[in-house]
Amino acid sequence: MSASIQLIAPVPEHSNDASVVKFTHSAPYIPGPYTRSRPPTTLPYLPSLSWFCLQKLAQVGPEQVSCNVDIRLNYQVPISDDAYDLLRALIPSLSLPDFDWAGQDPKVWATLVQIYDNLPPVFRFYEIPLADKYLPLLQRVECTPQFSLVTILELPGCQELSDVTIVNLKHLHTLCAFDASATNLSPHGLKILSGTVQWSDEDQTRKGPWGLRILRLRNCRAIDDKLFPHLSAFLLLSILDLRGTRCHGDAFFPAFQPAPSEEHHLFHPTPLRLCVHHLSSNGELFSSPNVFSFYINTLHHPPTADRAAAQQTHHEDVVVTFNPGSNEFVVGSSREESKPPKRHWRGGVAGESYHAGYRRRPIGQAQFAGPLLPNRLAEEDISLHATRPIPTPWLSEFALYDRIADQELSAHSTRQNIMSFYRSTDIPPPRTSSRGYTYPVEAPLPPSVKDTKLMLYRPPPPWAALQATAPDVPVSKPSAGPPEVITVLSKRKLAEMAGYLEKLNEKRQKMQEQAAAGQSSVCAPETAPLSRNPFRRKAGKQHPDPVPSSSSPAPKQLKAISSLLVPPLPTGLEKDRNKDGVGTSPNESRASTSDSAVRKDPAHDREKITPKVQPKSAFDWNRWGKK
Repeated sequence: MSASIQLIAPVPEHSNDASVVKFTHSAPYIPGPYTRSRPPTTLPYLPSLSWFCLQKLAQVGPEQVSCNVDIRLNYQVPISDDAYDLLRALIPSLSLPDFDWAGQDPKVWATLVQIYDNLPPVFRFYEIPLADKYLPLLQRVECTPQFSLVTILELPGCQELSDVTIVNLKHLHTLCAFDASATNLSPHGLKILSGTVQWSDEDQTRKGPWGLRILRLRNCRAIDDKLFPHLSAFLLLSILDLRGTRCHGDAFFPAFQPAPSEEHHLFHPTPLRLCVHHLSSNGELFSSPNVFSFYINTLHHPPTADRAAAQQTHHEDVVVTFNPGSNEFVVGSSREESKPPKRHWRGGVAGESYHAGYRRRPIGQAQFAGPLLPNRLAEEDISLHATRPIPTPWLSEFALYDRIADQELSAHSTRQNIMSFYRSTDIPPPRTSSRGYTYPVEAPLPPSVKDTKLMLYRPPPPWAALQATAPDVPVSKPSAGPPEVITVLSKRKLAEMAGYLEKLNEKRQKMQEQAAAGQSSVCAPETAPLSRNPFRRKAGKQHPDPVPSSSSPAPKQLKAISSLLVPPLPTGLEKDRNKDGVGTSPNESRASTSDSAVRKDPAHDREKITPKVQPKSAFDWNRWGKK
């Protein structure tokens, strides 16, 4: 599971001697209130098979339900309040008047909305903090023709949202509406956000906030006209609010024009929930008419201390009302209205959005009504603000109080038994987060001429536009050779490779021309063996042997050197031929030297050290040979 999404910039922390710097990248995770609820170990009734299946799906893989389930089931509303209800079995607190999704596991909600149709309207939105640990997992839910999931991110005035932390929003793959008004964002931050919109070849899906349709940047002082080139990455963007920025109304932004007056309801101060609801009425803008939303306007879950304080704060709502004219009393609640509510023709309560399957007691109706005296019925219209009656003298005051206490306990016990049938653990209190980022609602004044030019709008592109712009990935064919290595090259490298390919084509053309002309080609295969002696004479003769002519003289006959006569030495040199180095030839001198080296004569060694003095009349062959 991916890490939680936190908008926290790295904070440097120095040691005592300032030698070590530690960067804190995230704050301690605060678990949600739903983590305190434990799964029931025993139930007072036998649950259905659907209950077990939904529980396992929510625990194992809630993000894979839409991929594996091609059909949607229809939720059957129970016939009566006493009948078994699957939703109340999974979510016991669903029938409470102050029901809040903060105490319910988001995986259960995501599993139900992917499978069932005809769910109560309370299932349309799920409020969840941005740092919830299950949010990155549930962002992987794929939109299908039967189901569509979108995310609404409303963080106006959030100081943690900046150019450094906006990159963490890359995990919001279903982001549809984003309100970043009055923040420190600049065009560089939007450039970083647009860079997270990518296509994954591995999963064949888009990554990042590719489905963004509404973007509000009101009163962002660092936003200027440099923003427009970076918005082309959001293919479905159709509503852009730039009022209060440094952008100019006459800046060139293709396909966007000032919004017409009939489309001003899609801009501030209309809440993003209503804007997305209005867009979902058009069935072509999303993958399915069944649109469910994650609503995010807080960064973290409230701390445990805040939840404990909220749990301790309670109101005493038990009120006992007497009728002075009939000696009757009514046990009611102080939070209930005095007038009975108006009803619709279907039997619902006016102004209250609840499902028909959950028919609660009408507001203002007494929780318990009984006679003070036996055989008396409460038939008159009793007001909650009636004056307390004075007991009759013949009835003891203590007996009256005992009767009232018994009736209160009976009413409270009946109510608790009904609620505890589906509830096996304590229901966590509603979430009271103090970090909600909701822009203050202003008076609906008509915008000025300058503001009108910065309320940019274009007709919302249909969902099919994404399929038309999806990259065509060719089907890979099996090849016997090694796999190709695909690298990302810069523009400079591509220009250098283009020049190299041109030179290579020119050389190839020259080689083809030479081969056509009959000349030897550089790439012609060699018939000679690869290993050969470079000093060996080639067998083939390049020039023919000359033909001997008849007029040329015959070659001289050769004789062996051993058959030649050796001329005698002169008379004066014949005496000194046996002396070393004098009167002998160089060959004889070398021969004598080798003989002496073999014999190792010590006298000969002494002669080498102290050579003999040669007579001046003798011919020095050694000196002559050195010349």
